[in-house]
Amino acid sequence: MKPSILSFACAAALLVSGVAAAQTTTPAASTPAAQPAPAAAAKPAVPDLKGTWVGKGEAIVDGPAGHHPPGAAGKTAGTYRLREETFTVRIEGQDGKRVWGNFSSPQRAAERLIGSVAADNKTVYFVTGEGYIDGVVTNANTMDICYRHVLPGSAVVACNQWVRQK
Repeated sequence: MKPSILSFACAAALLVSGVAAAQTTTPAASTPAAQPAPAAAAKPAVPDLKGTWVGKGEAIVDGPAGHHPPGAAGKTAGTYRLREETFTVRIEGQDGKRVWGNFSSPQRAAERLIGSVAADNKTVYFVTGEGYIDGVVTNANTMDICYRHVLPGSAVVACNQWVRQK
């Protein structure tokens, strides 16, 4: 026999004998005791989002947009506009994870805002009359959020921090 075939035959014999040995019953004394599963980290409670939140957004804007109309203060970045705008969010009601209220700026009157808290009880998703807001509740009085919309002739992306007003 060639050495490579002999090596293969020996390896196969060892493998078969190892599988047969593994299938025999192990004495109870050598079986390790089952360990309890580690305790899962407690999930935070659904946050109470009702109230008035204010934040100053840093936006990049393409074309006209409700809260960023042409001629509003800002600076040019190629064909885009860079703007800062203060937003007020009023969450008027909450039922479990679902919330509703309005979203406004000095450039535009209040528009609807509806949303929901995700399963982790930290991530939040909202829609306004024109776009989407995704965020994270960082503590009882702060949310880090990003807004975006794409409409015919208009696009906006803006991120900021909303702070609950007391």
